[in-house]
Amino acid sequence: MKGQRLLGPMLVLGLTLALAGATEVRILSWNIKRAVGVNSPNDAQQPYVAKIMNHLRPDILILQEIGGNTRTSWNAFAQENALDTFVRNNLTFFGSNPQRNRDYYLYVNRLSDGWISNAVISRYPFRNITDVGIGSPNRGLTIGLIDVPGTNGLGVFGAHFKAGGFTDDAVARQTNAENTRDRVRDWRIRNRRSAYVLGGDLNENEDPDLSSTFPIGGALPDGRIYAPISTVQSARLRDTVPVDGFGGKRTYQVSSRNSDLRRRLDYIMVSPTELGRDRISVLEAEIFNTRRFPSGGLPAGFDITDSENASDHAALFVRLRIDQWRSYGSGGGGYWVPEPSSMLALLVFSGGGAAIVLRRGRVA
Repeated sequence: MKGQRLLGPMLVLGLTLALAGATEVRILSWNIKRAVGVNSPNDAQQPYVAKIMNHLRPDILILQEIGGNTRTSWNAFAQENALDTFVRNNLTFFGSNPQRNRDYYLYVNRLSDGWISNAVISRYPFRNITDVGIGSPNRGLTIGLIDVPGTNGLGVFGAHFKAGGFTDDAVARQTNAENTRDRVRDWRIRNRRSAYVLGGDLNENEDPDLSSTFPIGGALPDGRIYAPISTVQSARLRDTVPVDGFGGKRTYQVSSRNSDLRRRLDYIMVSPTELGRDRISVLEAEIFNTRRFPSGGLPAGFDITDSENASDHAALFVRLRIDQWRSYGSGGGGYWVPEPSSMLALLVFSGGGAAIVLRRGRVA
């Protein structure tokens, strides 16, 4: 009996050790409709944008439409300063009196159409970050590797594809998708251990239960097949499919009328499970739209109009668990942490089991 009592403590210790390394990351992707910038932004939206961000408390924010309503010679550093001011003055989840490059890190794309571009804000430092061209309208693809503790680094991609329902728009959007796919594929080869996430306003959907901006699967004038979402996903990305409080997937257009909410344009995609790379499990995937909560379900302190006052796009939020891949030996072997089959957990479980067997043998 005394030996049997070892089973409980050893199992508890094994599970504790197995789960101790679990890394949880909260990610927001959102087109904030020019709420923050230096070139005539929609700054009346800022209190509502901040309210939603403070409620969701993301560790990483992938943002579209940093900038404003006046076309300028794009100055990314000035835009970064405007975004930095917004963070310091409005976002509470980075702590009291947060400071850039200590409590948070941010980057605004160097590429722009002159009005707007993309940005990333992170609680964790960037190992590296840049942006590259993916075609018209020249807003670029943000590519970063973020030093998330307990991981091999997390890759983050931010995109905003061409809008519009005309043929020229579809041609540009398909080009955006193909260039994004190629960039993600290249990054995967160079960062074989890191998981990755793509967030953005891709201005299209291929869901069979929703209407598309342009006919999916049709031939473009240059002979290419139009399927921008599938094209992006072919870079080994899986859709997290966030839903709102009623189970809906539409993210645009948020307004005072639910009938205007016609499209799913915004996405958060994550890397698949594959040996040798950190593994992502999706714990939660939500579209935050204050008009789309069941009666009595709206979070405390929110009004039904808050989302429409913040942007014409709803915010996308995911909560992820990342299990780190650890290699051993020279043969390419390894294991995920925290995986019950990891070396540490195996030692605990097998050691505990051996102790119980030996003890039972002696008692017998």
